[in-house]
Amino acid sequence: MKDINNIETLNDMFMKDDDELSLLSVDTEFSFFATSNHTSTNSNSLTSITTHGINEQMDNIELHIFKLNDPSIINMMEKQLCKVNGIENVEINFATGNALIKYDKNLLGTRDIIEKVECLGLKCKFINNVKLNQLEYFTRRKSILKWRNALFYSLSFTIPIIIISLIQSIVDIELFHGLFIGDLISFLLSIPVQFGFGKNFYIRPFKDLRYGKFTTDMLFIITTLLLFIISCVSMIYSIFSTNSSHPLIMFDISTTLITFLMLNHYLENMIKRKSLKSIARSLSLIPEITTIIYINSKTGEITGKKTIPTECLQVGDIVKITPGTIIPSDGKVISGVSDVDESIITGKNIINKVLKNVRRGDEVFAGTINGSGYFEMQIVRVGNDTILSQIIKSVKEAQTNKAPIQLFVDKCITYFIPIIILLGIISFILWGESSISIIIMACPYILTLSSSIIVMIGTEIGTQNGILIKGGRIIEVGSKITEVVFNKTGILTQGKFDVAHYELNLSEITPETFFTIIEAAESSSDHPIGKAIVEFSKQLLSSNENEYDIDINNFESMPGHGIKCDVLLNTSARFSSYATSKVYNVLIGNIEFISQLYQIEIPQSALIIKEKQELLGRTTIFVAINDSFMGSLFLSDSIKPESKLTVDALKSMGLKVSMITADQKLTAQSIASKCGIDVVYSQLSSKGKLNIIQSLQLSNEIVAMVGNADDTNDSLALSKADISISLSSLTTDYNMDYSADIMFMNGNLLTDIISLFDFLRKLFNRMKYNFIYIGLCNLLSIPINLLLLLLGFYLNPILAVIFIYLISLPVVFSNLLLKSWEKPLWIRISEDNVVKLENRKNYMPVNISNSNRLIDWFRNKKLKLMETMFGTCNDSRVENENIIRV
Repeated sequence: MKDINNIETLNDMFMKDDDELSLLSVDTEFSFFATSNHTSTNSNSLTSITTHGINEQMDNIELHIFKLNDPSIINMMEKQLCKVNGIENVEINFATGNALIKYDKNLLGTRDIIEKVECLGLKCKFINNVKLNQLEYFTRRKSILKWRNALFYSLSFTIPIIIISLIQSIVDIELFHGLFIGDLISFLLSIPVQFGFGKNFYIRPFKDLRYGKFTTDMLFIITTLLLFIISCVSMIYSIFSTNSSHPLIMFDISTTLITFLMLNHYLENMIKRKSLKSIARSLSLIPEITTIIYINSKTGEITGKKTIPTECLQVGDIVKITPGTIIPSDGKVISGVSDVDESIITGKNIINKVLKNVRRGDEVFAGTINGSGYFEMQIVRVGNDTILSQIIKSVKEAQTNKAPIQLFVDKCITYFIPIIILLGIISFILWGESSISIIIMACPYILTLSSSIIVMIGTEIGTQNGILIKGGRIIEVGSKITEVVFNKTGILTQGKFDVAHYELNLSEITPETFFTIIEAAESSSDHPIGKAIVEFSKQLLSSNENEYDIDINNFESMPGHGIKCDVLLNTSARFSSYATSKVYNVLIGNIEFISQLYQIEIPQSALIIKEKQELLGRTTIFVAINDSFMGSLFLSDSIKPESKLTVDALKSMGLKVSMITADQKLTAQSIASKCGIDVVYSQLSSKGKLNIIQSLQLSNEIVAMVGNADDTNDSLALSKADISISLSSLTTDYNMDYSADIMFMNGNLLTDIISLFDFLRKLFNRMKYNFIYIGLCNLLSIPINLLLLLLGFYLNPILAVIFIYLISLPVVFSNLLLKSWEKPLWIRISEDNVVKLENRKNYMPVNISNSNRLIDWFRNKKLKLMETMFGTCNDSRVENENIIRV
């Protein structure tokens, strides 16, 4: 893995001389020349990708154009480029040579635009500001360098001033009346610190002051500025005064405070860099260059290849991935087989690295690492649209999303700082420079920093463990959740339906025609039940030669209920008595959809069978054709092996657990009882699920809903829940801008829900601890300092600065200790009781039938051990397996 300090290699390549290279090489200026015999694959041949019904077509690209020495060229270029289909606007800056081009990314790619520019006889390079800005944000390289240099230069002036103040009382030379050489040197040395290195501190605080906003920097700046002004006035007064006493000089204190601020900002950026180190490393994983290949569509042979910068990949390009290489962009495998390490996307595995087997049609993502196989992939997402880029964008945005407790702290500080300033002025009038330590020790700088550091650490650790947390608000609200509502299908169950049984009531059509009709009708549905019916029908009809010509018209889907459509069968009378084309009006859905909404009469015998099947936990689907009841399908969906363990663990954490589903009451109760859930809401539409969430909130419950963000049945309820949690697996058409508050990158590991709430509670508890600890230290420092002054004791301001750092050490270390958090393990001590184990370093799971045997094990320390972990056990025996630590 490339070291994070060498990430600027990409930027360095931009600065090299522009030399044209051969076809199989990379141009160091990221420019392309019209010398290739191959035309680039255009994204026109592919269907544009939309997410959640939103087509984000327009994008911008910034290019640097070389040798732009004639202003008339600009008008020519703008006119010519605007004629290109897909380019909407072109703006060229003659002074900088940069061109900003707005284009339709469904019609053009980055490389297409570069080639269009170079066809005009000019060379250009692509400027990837987004990646560079993201690298700067997560590495904070420039900020750290800026504050480190400022701190170094400030110390080089401050230390001599402090030394002069210490020895001045022993050795000092008066140049003339009232002016001492030590004071003059201190004055001259303090000017660069006060108004040179520290000039940036004056701009923002005084801007904030105009809007009545008080910050911790403002407290220090006002103090140090007053000290500097008082020292200068005292020097001038001493020169013209007849009094022979030494003037009140505090340049050492003012420069120390400026240096202290610089040290704070330097340490802040260092801590933030450390907190976001893994995210920055993820950015550096993307290879800088990629080789695309050209394939003959008729023969399938490779006709050529070209190495280009990865940023210039575009939709439709074909890339050959070799063993051990990093996948450059999101795409689909078109040939070959391999294993891909997706830990950069899904989070680290606790013990072993899990590889995903990929073959033709499977999706692969940018930043993931290929194993030992070869495969070819077609690019479907590039640049900022890749899953990795969306994760990084989401993490970056989460840093600005403050928790309510942070907003409360900010509000308290707004009132606290003016009080401290006023108190400092009064105490300065009474005690002079001896009172400066009151302002220093009361400054809540560490309080504001600690909460933001926790949010940063929380989002980073969550990402490392495959949990994407969208900001501080989610951390606080998530830690206060009182009830967790699970959707059934795909959450507590596998979401993979199988038709376990069916009953037909046919009179006018054959079974073959019946299954042909329902297969055709459900082929337009993306619901798991519809997919299962299609698959089952295909299996039944696979042995028969199907000569139907099928058309589907008037398809309507009612989420949570069923579908309606017209199926046109053109048949040669092979399977039916009808020899001509016929339209079948088809209804497929639950009992409310068939009998209540469309008034189809269902025989009593079918209802009796329905109840028997639902007691087995099966879902009933009725079919009506041409307003007549034709039969019932009964689908089974197996429960996830970790569902009961998850529910029991949440209960042991003091959370209420309930389940919502569109299934019938008996089916829902059967599934819920197996999962250990007592409260069940069944037969719900998407609006019904929304009403349940809102009613729980009216009952003063803080509700977290676990569902699928890309499922229309769940989306309404998820949007209204206090915290929405999605277990949807990532795909290349997923857009995180429209996902839930918390998303699991690794898909369907239900036990991660337990880890999530444990983690959120730890984060928020640490926030509260920091707030109470630092708040008390700041508040208590005021009366303690005042008492010392009343008793005649003087606390040197430099010692006050040291004391501030000493009391902040527990906060810094406790925050950094959060990085050692690991998913806890749970043991089952009885059928319905589980216990959390915090330390997972030395553990092995064991099969224990009851709590008495567990007690015997602790007494005798004799028991055979076997392994079971969160998310890694696919054995249905997990409900009888229990985890312990040895």
